[in-house]
Amino acid sequence: MWNRNTLLTCLFTVALVCSPLHASAADQVMATVGDETINSHELEQAVSSSPFYTQFNTMGEDEQASLRGDMLRRLVAARLLALEARRLGMDKTPSFQREKADFRQGLLYRGYMNKLRVGIAIPADTLEAMKQQFKGDADAFEAAKSAYLATQFQPVKRAEMLRLQQDSHAKSYEQRIKPGIKPATVLMEGDGFSITYGDIVDAEMQKKRLNPEWVRQQLKDRSEVLLVSMAAERDGANVTSQIDRYVEERLPAMMLEKKTGEWVPNEKSLRNWYVKHPEIGRIPVSYHVGQIVVATREQAEALSARIVKGESLFDLAGSESIDPVGRKQNGDIGWITEGRGVPELMKVLPTLKDEQISEVVSTPSGFHLIVVLERRIGKQKPFGDVRERVKQMMVNQNLPAYLGELEKRYPVTWNVMATQAASQPVATQ
Repeated sequence: MWNRNTLLTCLFTVALVCSPLHASAADQVMATVGDETINSHELEQAVSSSPFYTQFNTMGEDEQASLRGDMLRRLVAARLLALEARRLGMDKTPSFQREKADFRQGLLYRGYMNKLRVGIAIPADTLEAMKQQFKGDADAFEAAKSAYLATQFQPVKRAEMLRLQQDSHAKSYEQRIKPGIKPATVLMEGDGFSITYGDIVDAEMQKKRLNPEWVRQQLKDRSEVLLVSMAAERDGANVTSQIDRYVEERLPAMMLEKKTGEWVPNEKSLRNWYVKHPEIGRIPVSYHVGQIVVATREQAEALSARIVKGESLFDLAGSESIDPVGRKQNGDIGWITEGRGVPELMKVLPTLKDEQISEVVSTPSGFHLIVVLERRIGKQKPFGDVRERVKQMMVNQNLPAYLGELEKRYPVTWNVMATQAASQPVATQ
């Protein structure tokens, strides 16, 4: 499988190449996958799209390098999946061609409608009245403007649709929507287009009882998108670059969907995996803990005696603890989840009753007195609550080895910096 550690030797160089210091440099090839390249601008775009990007400038160099390295690895994985999808002809299937055509029409439709909206202006006197009415409330003012524009847009849209229908000589045949209708039955046609029953109702829906009103609404929606997208094309709208990006994003997803069907063939396989890995649904016990830490066992025993006589562990922690965080919080160190705390302390916590002061516990940090203030009992989530997580875990379990297989078919070269020798990550089985 792909080993994340093999990337670490080149991560810092990745950060240097893509840092602001190199922003004006020529676009560099970061990796080659088969005959295709991944350039530094693609990597930078991926980083800027990351949910962590807003905190990026506050990260240290190592963290920035790690993020960029992870993004590069993801880009390579996506490219491997896309290449395999193309090899299998997934981009040529009728269903994908329809999907791409629908996406294209949607882009053209939205662009055309946005132009119509831009042409609607709020009269000066109406705008001034809104300002006075919502003076001091910017959100309400913006909401009022949006509501006004939405109201004004509807008649503009209706008029435009009527014009497009007339210009294209569109004719509707809604009377044909009746039981026994065939997929090839034409429900609307005009200059350069036609819409059949099969265009608006898929094969599965055709098996169900006909709902004429629903079909009419589908016909209305489909014809609106089609007429508007055709008008946008006549106006010179070009969405080629958006379509190309869509294809590059969809192909890896389609390939992964196909493999997921192989790795997770049915519900039984999901349930069997859950039974073998019950920890995925386990919510561990957690403890709200108070503690005091001192340098010697003698000090800890002396403080324990004072607590037994009635002094507060928390007051003593605020003045005596050598743990700076705990001292600042007067000994309240918050919640500790089972399996994630200091081993020596985690061994003792389950044996304590709430509010019971422990015996002295020795750790590398010092000598502790701890108390459980409250606890959250652990439980096992039922399969239904973690089904999607189980599915993702099964995919994650199989994906690295599969990427390794693809890398044999489409060799990957990691050109982190052209002027430096970089260790190349390899796929290991």
